[in-house]
Amino acid sequence: MKNLNNKNILLGITGSIAAYKAAELVSNLIKKGANVKVIMTKASTSFITEKTLECISKNSVMVDESEYDDSFLHLDLSKWADIILVAPCTANSLNKIISGLGDDLLSTSCLAFKNKIYLAPAMNPNMWNNTVLQKNLKIISKDKFEIIGPDYGNHACGDVGYGRMSSPEMIIDHLSKSLGYGELDGVSILVTAGPTREPIDPVRFISNYSSGKMGYAIAEYARDLGAEVKLISGPVKIEKPDKVLCIDVETSMEMYDQVISNISDCDIFISAAAISDYRPSNTLNHKHKTEDGELNINLIRGRDILKAAKTENSKVFAVGFSAETKDIKKNAKLKLKNKGIDMIIANEANHQKGIGFESDNNEIIIIDRNEIIPVPMNTKKELAKVIVNKIASKFKNNALKIKNAK
Repeated sequence: MKNLNNKNILLGITGSIAAYKAAELVSNLIKKGANVKVIMTKASTSFITEKTLECISKNSVMVDESEYDDSFLHLDLSKWADIILVAPCTANSLNKIISGLGDDLLSTSCLAFKNKIYLAPAMNPNMWNNTVLQKNLKIISKDKFEIIGPDYGNHACGDVGYGRMSSPEMIIDHLSKSLGYGELDGVSILVTAGPTREPIDPVRFISNYSSGKMGYAIAEYARDLGAEVKLISGPVKIEKPDKVLCIDVETSMEMYDQVISNISDCDIFISAAAISDYRPSNTLNHKHKTEDGELNINLIRGRDILKAAKTENSKVFAVGFSAETKDIKKNAKLKLKNKGIDMIIANEANHQKGIGFESDNNEIIIIDRNEIIPVPMNTKKELAKVIVNKIASKFKNNALKIKNAK
């Protein structure tokens, strides 16, 4: 159920005794990686407290009939949400929401929401079988609403029949199946990002202009597609992505050690880091002072991390980056062959031109053994989507070929 990972879910809770199940529902959604905000109707607070849900969701809970300074709150919530789920959904709320009425925070948020709304009914069997309610259910748009449950069983009032809210596990399972499984669900991905620093003395180092923005964007989007992502990052000024295992390194040797330590159990390796090709053969243990005279630095070639990773795990789908200042396509194709990898992303890297390094935008060429795909200038976040989707497609095709060959 990785397709719920990093999804923004707006959970509506209405006035049913089944509201007590909302605590378990919120907890389980968060365990699946979702971000959850809760709207409670006033009636639902008789069955569960907002404080309980705030502690579980780690977000402020909004209660209908409360006064808010933001008169556009319902619009902000509807834009924030990827999914609206109302559970439990009473007969009154169900009729109101599917009829397009909006007279409180929950119903107006639903009215402003553009995507599908999921409703988990909870009511007495006679209310569930009410002809008006059933008529409304028959005419609702299947593209706009999806009903989860209800289940058959005993009710708190003593009646037996349909109307019980489905269990939190069943609701989440239904929600996950309805969304469709993530493109990279169950796939383990290792991503490197940012620069490395090669120390000269305790205060100086050799590095480059890499910001890490592309690698971080790739890690975040792969996570959103359901992958288990590890991110090995050099020193950057970017906030760590949620729900991604992050490992910080500084030097190219530290990057090498972490990659080799983690490569064996991953399916895809994306080497987006700008790793220093050279490092000082010796590092001074004291600051070189002006009176010490000239400073001569002997540089030695660093290890080829990408090639070593592919050698360590020949089955891994390995993707490299080729940042060039000239002959971009030619040099990238040569690297693809020499490193024995599956795909390479080429781009012009010129700090003076504001292209690639440090910039929020880039222009790339995706190259593998069979095709060359130029991708025009765009933000790195959008380019990350193009790159990861192409990797996912190629990875699945390779896996299918291997399966058919057996």
